[in-house]
Amino acid sequence: MYNLRYHLASLISVFFALAIGLLLGGLVADRAPENVHEALLEGIERDINQVREDNAQLRAENSTISDFADVLLEDFTRDKLEGRTILVLGDDDQDVHVILEGLEQAGATTIHAIPELDEGQDSWSLHSDVDLYYVELHGIVNNFEPRAEGGEYLSYYFVYLREIQAYYEVPLIFATRDQSDNEGTELISYAWEEDFSGTNQLGERYGMFTLIVLLASDTQGKFGSSDNVEALYPDLPSEFFEPPAAEEEGETAQEEPVP
Repeated sequence: MYNLRYHLASLISVFFALAIGLLLGGLVADRAPENVHEALLEGIERDINQVREDNAQLRAENSTISDFADVLLEDFTRDKLEGRTILVLGDDDQDVHVILEGLEQAGATTIHAIPELDEGQDSWSLHSDVDLYYVELHGIVNNFEPRAEGGEYLSYYFVYLREIQAYYEVPLIFATRDQSDNEGTELISYAWEEDFSGTNQLGERYGMFTLIVLLASDTQGKFGSSDNVEALYPDLPSEFFEPPAAEEEGETAQEEPVP
Protein backbone atom coordinates (compact mmCIF):
# COMPACT_ATOMS: atom_id res chain seq x y z
CA MET A 1 0.00 0.00 0.00
CA TYR A 2 1.32 3.42 -0.93
CA ASN A 3 2.47 5.55 1.97
CA LEU A 4 4.97 8.31 2.72
CA ARG A 5 7.67 5.96 3.98
CA TYR A 6 7.57 3.93 0.78
CA HIS A 7 7.76 7.12 -1.27
CA LEU A 8 10.77 8.40 0.68
CA ALA A 9 12.51 5.04 0.43
CA SER A 10 11.98 5.06 -3.35
CA LEU A 11 13.47 8.54 -3.70
CA ILE A 12 16.43 7.66 -1.50
CA SER A 13 17.15 4.58 -3.59
CA VAL A 14 17.12 6.68 -6.77
CA PHE A 15 19.55 9.23 -5.38
CA PHE A 16 21.71 6.44 -4.00
CA ALA A 17 21.87 4.93 -7.48
CA LEU A 18 22.76 8.36 -8.87
CA ALA A 19 25.60 8.73 -6.39
CA ILE A 20 26.98 5.30 -7.27
CA GLY A 21 26.72 6.12 -10.95
CA LEU A 22 28.63 9.36 -10.56
CA LEU A 23 31.26 7.63 -8.46
CA LEU A 24 31.74 4.86 -10.99
CA GLY A 25 31.78 7.40 -13.78
CA GLY A 26 34.55 9.29 -12.04
CA LEU A 27 36.57 6.12 -11.56
CA VAL A 28 36.39 4.98 -15.17
CA ALA A 29 36.47 8.40 -16.82
CA ASP A 30 40.14 8.06 -17.75
CA ARG A 31 39.65 4.65 -19.39
CA ALA A 32 36.02 4.52 -20.65
CA PRO A 33 34.48 6.13 -23.73
CA GLU A 34 32.82 9.52 -23.40
CA ASN A 35 29.35 8.02 -23.65
CA VAL A 36 29.72 6.12 -20.33
CA HIS A 37 28.30 9.12 -18.44
CA GLU A 38 25.40 9.41 -20.84
CA ALA A 39 24.60 5.71 -20.46
CA LEU A 40 24.65 6.02 -16.69
CA LEU A 41 22.36 9.06 -16.76
CA GLU A 42 19.94 7.30 -19.11
CA GLY A 43 19.82 4.33 -16.73
CA ILE A 44 19.13 6.61 -13.78
CA GLU A 45 16.38 8.40 -15.70
CA ARG A 46 14.78 5.03 -16.50
CA ASP A 47 14.88 4.12 -12.80
CA ILE A 48 13.29 7.44 -11.84
CA ASN A 49 10.54 7.01 -14.41
CA GLN A 50 9.90 3.47 -13.21
CA VAL A 51 9.62 4.65 -9.62
CA ARG A 52 7.16 7.33 -10.69
CA GLU A 53 5.05 4.78 -12.54
CA ASP A 54 5.11 2.40 -9.56
CA ASN A 55 4.10 5.20 -7.18
CA ALA A 56 1.24 6.27 -9.46
CA GLN A 57 -0.03 2.68 -9.59
CA LEU A 58 0.24 2.31 -5.83
CA ARG A 59 -1.65 5.57 -5.30
CA ALA A 60 -4.44 4.33 -7.56
CA GLU A 61 -4.60 0.99 -5.72
CA ASN A 62 -4.60 2.74 -2.36
CA SER A 63 -7.45 4.99 -3.46
CA THR A 64 -9.49 1.95 -4.52
CA ILE A 65 -8.83 0.17 -1.22
CA SER A 66 -9.75 3.30 0.75
CA ASP A 67 -13.04 3.67 -1.11
CA PHE A 68 -13.81 -0.01 -0.52
CA ALA A 69 -13.02 0.34 3.20
CA ASP A 70 -15.39 3.32 3.45
CA VAL A 71 -18.19 1.24 1.95
CA LEU A 72 -17.51 -1.67 4.33
CA LEU A 73 -17.38 0.60 7.39
CA GLU A 74 -20.68 2.22 6.49
CA ASP A 75 -22.29 -1.17 5.84
CA PHE A 76 -21.05 -2.74 9.09
CA THR A 77 -21.98 0.20 11.32
CA ARG A 78 -25.21 1.42 9.70
CA ASP A 79 -27.98 1.86 12.31
CA LYS A 80 -25.94 0.07 14.99
CA LEU A 81 -26.50 3.04 17.33
CA GLU A 82 -30.04 3.80 16.18
CA GLY A 83 -32.18 5.16 19.05
CA ARG A 84 -29.16 5.75 21.32
CA THR A 85 -28.02 9.07 22.74
CA ILE A 86 -24.25 9.33 23.16
CA LEU A 87 -22.46 12.00 25.20
CA VAL A 88 -19.08 13.06 23.77
CA LEU A 89 -16.63 14.74 26.15
CA GLY A 90 -13.86 16.85 24.65
CA ASP A 91 -12.76 20.23 23.39
CA ASP A 92 -14.42 21.75 20.35
CA ASP A 93 -11.73 20.49 17.98
CA GLN A 94 -11.27 18.24 14.95
CA ASP A 95 -11.10 14.99 16.91
CA VAL A 96 -14.41 15.64 18.63
CA HIS A 97 -16.06 16.47 15.30
CA VAL A 98 -14.71 13.20 13.85
CA ILE A 99 -16.32 11.31 16.74
CA LEU A 100 -19.63 13.16 16.46
CA GLU A 101 -19.84 12.60 12.71
CA GLY A 102 -18.97 8.90 12.96
CA LEU A 103 -21.54 8.25 15.70
CA GLU A 104 -24.26 10.12 13.85
CA GLN A 105 -23.56 8.13 10.69
CA ALA A 106 -24.17 5.01 12.80
CA GLY A 107 -27.60 6.39 13.76
CA ALA A 108 -26.85 7.88 17.18
CA THR A 109 -28.08 11.16 18.61
CA THR A 110 -25.02 12.99 19.96
CA ILE A 111 -24.48 15.57 22.66
CA HIS A 112 -21.19 17.43 23.03
CA ALA A 113 -19.97 18.62 26.42
CA ILE A 114 -16.70 20.24 27.51
CA PRO A 115 -15.42 19.26 30.99
CA GLU A 116 -14.50 22.29 33.10
CA LEU A 117 -12.42 22.32 36.28
CA ASP A 118 -13.25 24.51 39.26
CA GLU A 119 -9.74 24.85 40.62
CA GLY A 120 -10.96 26.42 43.84
CA GLN A 121 -13.15 23.43 44.60
CA ASP A 122 -11.05 20.82 42.79
CA SER A 123 -14.26 19.65 41.13
CA TRP A 124 -15.41 19.08 37.57
CA SER A 125 -18.56 20.05 35.70
CA LEU A 126 -19.82 19.67 32.14
CA HIS A 127 -20.53 22.64 29.89
CA SER A 128 -23.08 21.85 27.19
CA ASP A 129 -25.86 23.51 25.24
CA VAL A 130 -28.10 20.62 26.35
CA ASP A 131 -29.43 20.22 29.87
CA LEU A 132 -28.01 16.81 30.72
CA TYR A 133 -30.27 16.44 33.73
CA TYR A 134 -33.21 15.59 31.49
CA VAL A 135 -31.33 13.39 29.01
CA GLU A 136 -31.35 9.60 28.97
CA LEU A 137 -27.87 8.56 27.86
CA HIS A 138 -26.87 5.22 26.38
CA GLY A 139 -23.11 5.76 26.21
CA ILE A 140 -20.27 8.20 26.85
CA VAL A 141 -17.15 8.81 24.74
CA ASN A 142 -14.21 10.67 26.24
CA ASN A 143 -11.62 12.48 24.15
CA PHE A 144 -10.85 15.15 26.74
CA GLU A 145 -7.29 15.40 28.09
CA PRO A 146 -7.29 16.73 31.68
CA ARG A 147 -3.89 18.39 31.64
CA ALA A 148 -2.76 20.94 34.22
CA GLU A 149 -0.74 24.02 33.27
CA GLY A 150 2.50 22.10 33.82
CA GLY A 151 1.41 19.41 31.36
CA GLU A 152 0.77 16.63 33.88
CA TYR A 153 -2.49 14.74 33.92
CA LEU A 154 -5.06 15.49 36.59
CA SER A 155 -5.74 11.97 37.82
CA TYR A 156 -8.92 12.87 39.71
CA TYR A 157 -10.61 13.51 36.37
CA PHE A 158 -10.83 9.73 36.02
CA VAL A 159 -12.61 9.61 39.38
CA TYR A 160 -15.10 12.11 38.01
CA LEU A 161 -15.63 9.97 34.91
CA ARG A 162 -16.43 6.96 37.07
CA GLU A 163 -19.01 9.01 38.95
CA ILE A 164 -20.66 10.01 35.66
CA GLN A 165 -20.59 6.42 34.42
CA ALA A 166 -22.12 5.12 37.65
CA TYR A 167 -24.82 7.80 37.57
CA TYR A 168 -25.96 7.03 34.02
CA GLU A 169 -25.06 3.31 34.15
CA VAL A 170 -23.77 3.32 30.57
CA PRO A 171 -20.55 2.29 28.77
CA LEU A 172 -17.77 4.88 28.89
CA ILE A 173 -15.26 4.56 26.06
CA PHE A 174 -12.03 6.47 25.43
CA ALA A 175 -11.26 7.42 21.83
CA THR A 176 -7.96 9.14 21.02
CA ARG A 177 -5.36 9.33 18.31
CA ASP A 178 -2.08 7.45 18.60
CA GLN A 179 0.21 9.81 20.51
CA SER A 180 3.09 7.40 21.05
CA ASP A 181 5.52 9.73 19.27
CA ASN A 182 4.79 12.54 21.72
CA GLU A 183 6.69 13.06 24.95
CA GLY A 184 5.09 11.65 28.05
CA THR A 185 2.41 9.01 28.41
CA GLU A 186 -0.61 9.27 26.17
CA LEU A 187 -4.13 9.64 27.51
CA ILE A 188 -5.23 6.19 26.37
CA SER A 189 -2.49 4.57 28.45
CA TYR A 190 -3.85 6.25 31.57
CA ALA A 191 -7.36 5.15 30.62
CA TRP A 192 -6.30 1.54 30.10
CA GLU A 193 -4.48 1.54 33.43
CA GLU A 194 -7.75 2.67 35.00
CA ASP A 195 -9.51 -0.28 33.27
CA PHE A 196 -11.49 1.88 30.86
CA SER A 197 -12.19 0.46 27.42
CA GLY A 198 -11.05 2.37 24.37
CA THR A 199 -8.99 2.78 21.24
CA ASN A 200 -6.14 5.05 20.20
CA GLN A 201 -6.91 4.70 16.49
CA LEU A 202 -9.26 7.67 16.16
CA GLY A 203 -9.14 8.99 12.61
CA GLU A 204 -8.69 5.49 11.17
CA ARG A 205 -11.58 3.40 9.91
CA TYR A 206 -10.86 0.57 12.35
CA GLY A 207 -10.78 3.14 15.16
CA MET A 208 -14.31 4.31 14.39
CA PHE A 209 -15.41 0.69 13.89
CA THR A 210 -13.99 -0.15 17.34
CA LEU A 211 -15.73 2.79 18.99
CA ILE A 212 -19.12 1.84 17.53
CA VAL A 213 -18.70 -1.85 18.45
CA LEU A 214 -17.86 -0.94 22.06
CA LEU A 215 -20.90 1.33 22.31
CA ALA A 216 -23.32 -0.99 20.51
CA SER A 217 -22.50 -4.26 22.29
CA ASP A 218 -21.24 -5.69 25.56
CA THR A 219 -17.72 -5.81 24.13
CA GLN A 220 -14.98 -4.31 26.30
CA GLY A 221 -11.24 -4.10 25.93
CA LYS A 222 -8.11 -2.21 24.97
CA PHE A 223 -7.76 -1.83 21.23
CA GLY A 224 -5.16 -0.01 19.18
CA SER A 225 -1.46 0.14 18.37
CA SER A 226 0.39 0.31 21.66
CA ASP A 227 1.72 -1.93 24.41
CA ASN A 228 -0.66 -4.24 26.27
CA VAL A 229 -3.47 -3.95 23.72
CA GLU A 230 -5.74 -6.89 23.02
CA ALA A 231 -6.00 -6.30 19.26
CA LEU A 232 -6.03 -3.57 16.66
CA TYR A 233 -9.82 -3.74 16.64
CA PRO A 234 -12.50 -6.07 18.10
CA ASP A 235 -14.15 -8.92 16.24
CA LEU A 236 -17.65 -8.40 14.91
CA PRO A 237 -19.94 -9.21 17.85
CA SER A 238 -22.75 -11.70 17.35
CA GLU A 239 -25.33 -8.93 17.85
CA PHE A 240 -24.26 -7.42 14.53
CA PHE A 241 -25.46 -10.52 12.71
CA GLU A 242 -28.86 -10.82 14.38
CA PRO A 243 -31.86 -10.02 12.15
CA PRO A 244 -33.93 -6.96 13.13
CA ALA A 245 -36.64 -7.62 15.67
CA ALA A 246 -40.26 -7.77 14.53
CA GLU A 247 -42.06 -4.45 14.82
CA GLU A 248 -45.00 -5.92 16.70
CA GLU A 249 -45.40 -8.87 19.00
CA GLY A 250 -46.73 -11.94 17.31
CA GLU A 251 -45.60 -10.75 13.88
CA THR A 252 -44.27 -13.60 11.81
CA ALA A 253 -42.43 -13.67 8.55
CA GLN A 254 -44.45 -14.41 5.45
CA GLU A 255 -44.08 -17.90 4.14
CA GLU A 256 -42.47 -18.06 0.75
CA PRO A 257 -44.39 -19.98 -1.93
CA VAL A 258 -43.17 -23.50 -2.59
CA PRO A 259 -41.41 -23.61 -5.94
